[in-house]
Amino acid sequence: MLQTVTHSIDEQAAGRILVHEHIMVGFVEDGKLSAADYDNEEVVSAILPLLLALKASGCSTFVDCAPLYLGRDPYILKQLSVQSGLHIITNTGLYKCPYLPDFAYEASERELSAMWIREARDGIGDSGVYPGFIKIALNDGTTINDTQQKILRAAMRTSLETGLPIQCHTIGGDIALHANEIMRREHFERSRFIWVHAQTGTDLNVHRQLAEAGMWISIDSILPGTYEKHAGMLRQLIEHGAGERILLSQDTGWYTVGEERGGVLNPYHRLFTDFIPYAVEQGLDAQWLERCVTRHPFEAMSRRG
Repeated sequence: MLQTVTHSIDEQAAGRILVHEHIMVGFVEDGKLSAADYDNEEVVSAILPLLLALKASGCSTFVDCAPLYLGRDPYILKQLSVQSGLHIITNTGLYKCPYLPDFAYEASERELSAMWIREARDGIGDSGVYPGFIKIALNDGTTINDTQQKILRAAMRTSLETGLPIQCHTIGGDIALHANEIMRREHFERSRFIWVHAQTGTDLNVHRQLAEAGMWISIDSILPGTYEKHAGMLRQLIEHGAGERILLSQDTGWYTVGEERGGVLNPYHRLFTDFIPYAVEQGLDAQWLERCVTRHPFEAMSRRG
């Protein structure tokens, strides 16, 4: 089952899933983004037409990946879900420096996980909205720093307690391998973990290794101008044996807090209307592509027992 902002849904109801997208993002440092920085109705009026076009393209479920202090607003998400008819999923968790509040550096792993477990059990504030996954991020580079290791371990603790999967912003294969090693040592099931932005990894042997360990591989920057590159990468990932752990998305759209009327807004529907037909023309299997936006993300995002 998947936990949306209004209720739980099964695989049939989930249908086609965009596994990594954003409704609103506010890049305000030190965790200082607040609801006073944007107008709810303006956000809704800007984004609703894009969601309606997405639903018309055959998509049923939208996973919003903005964590707390980076644009998560359960009230906006619930309103957009009701008005668009799309299932929308939100999260608990934290991002990374410089968008973390002071307490994120001071709190222990147990204290952070206790906050996220509380949201999973009691809902987000008084919104009546429950998170459907844990969203975190790791720093760039070759190794994970102490703060982001603490956040990763807190997410692992939360996942084990609540059953929620982890989506983790992870740039490059070295950082993904370090995360994998931490989870391996803790005997944490990698099937609970989604390597977000896996297209940034250049050595596809890393993707093969992590897919064999059970990790989900999210290719989520499939935007106009990148279709040939991504179709080629997907073909190579299949050849490397990672095909049954692949998720597809775009990481696009979003209302940007602080820009006039949210800045430039990109449509959400092109993965379905443009890329998948193109990929089929390039020889990729249509049924496999469909699994990458239905069965695979449903399994990856489902709550564990």
